[in-house]
Amino acid sequence: MSRFIDWVRAPFGSPDFDHRLLSVVILLVTLLGVGSVGYALIEGWPLQDSLFMTVITLSTVGYNEIHPLSQGGEMFTIFLIIMGVGSAAYTFSTITDYIVAGELHGLLRRRRMRNKIERTREHYIVCGYGRVGREVVAGLRENDREVVVIDRDPKALQALDALAISHLVGDAADDEILRAAGIERASGLSSCLPEDASNVFVALSARALNPDLTIIARSNLPDSVRKLRIAGADQIVNPYLITGRRMAAELVNPTIVEFLDVVMQRGDLELRIEEITVGSQSALDDRTLAQCNVRGNTGVNILAVRRKDGTIHTDLGPDFTLEAGDVLIGLGAPQQFNVLAKHAGDPHKRLGRRNGDG
Repeated sequence: MSRFIDWVRAPFGSPDFDHRLLSVVILLVTLLGVGSVGYALIEGWPLQDSLFMTVITLSTVGYNEIHPLSQGGEMFTIFLIIMGVGSAAYTFSTITDYIVAGELHGLLRRRRMRNKIERTREHYIVCGYGRVGREVVAGLRENDREVVVIDRDPKALQALDALAISHLVGDAADDEILRAAGIERASGLSSCLPEDASNVFVALSARALNPDLTIIARSNLPDSVRKLRIAGADQIVNPYLITGRRMAAELVNPTIVEFLDVVMQRGDLELRIEEITVGSQSALDDRTLAQCNVRGNTGVNILAVRRKDGTIHTDLGPDFTLEAGDVLIGLGAPQQFNVLAKHAGDPHKRLGRRNGDG
């Protein structure tokens, strides 16, 4: 019975079962049962003939009686016709409510979602909301980043409505879907689809639409890394490789791993490892670390510097000269990074406390 009810309401796309629709189904089944039993008892007809007579009476199709009716049968038929007309009107109004209200609600929700995405800037697009994609979204949300999720399965995205996270149903490799997600205005994209070939197509499409986009792609097979690089992915992540290395590090250096986990993920300490980009109009441009006095002016400890050509410098002496485009990797508190971002001319970096603490 429950499967039949689900089948009846499936075309209307309501996530919660409506009691009115349930009452319609119960009413129709009850009338069919009462009519069939009534004709069988009153007229003594076979059950199949009684069911057929009940159906043509309730549907008011105008067929002749299959057997002559007695006076009692005529009165019972009048009762079924009245009940049939009433139930038909009730059924029609209920289904109309489902179609109009459901479609209208869905239309308004999709329009609000589209308008919200159109207003979003410097957000992050997550392609695929599976186990990996959910963790990516959670990490971005913990860092107060705007997210737009793309997935083919609408059921996988239902939970995002309650979280007020923008999402689109469709193929992430489709240019139109990526444009609808605001690919031209996005800061980064993470392709977390389970198939490497799909991630290659997503990276290729995203790079063509936004050459400046930061693209992180998932890879399950080592052979796919080169293809993802050619497609335009900046970084490739193998979840199995990372998991294995993490487990090995936990065995060898458990305290270090726990500290990094606290700093990078849980936010139990008022410390973070963050990156700040030196802008072209920055006061830090073309000045040495000694001249900048980052530690004294901001409180942030600079751990490493990544140049525009991709080289990473960790042996930072006082004579190390900073340049526009350098990415400073530092350890400090959120408010300290905000001061450093102001000095570095990185207006896009504004950090609050994690988990909505301020």
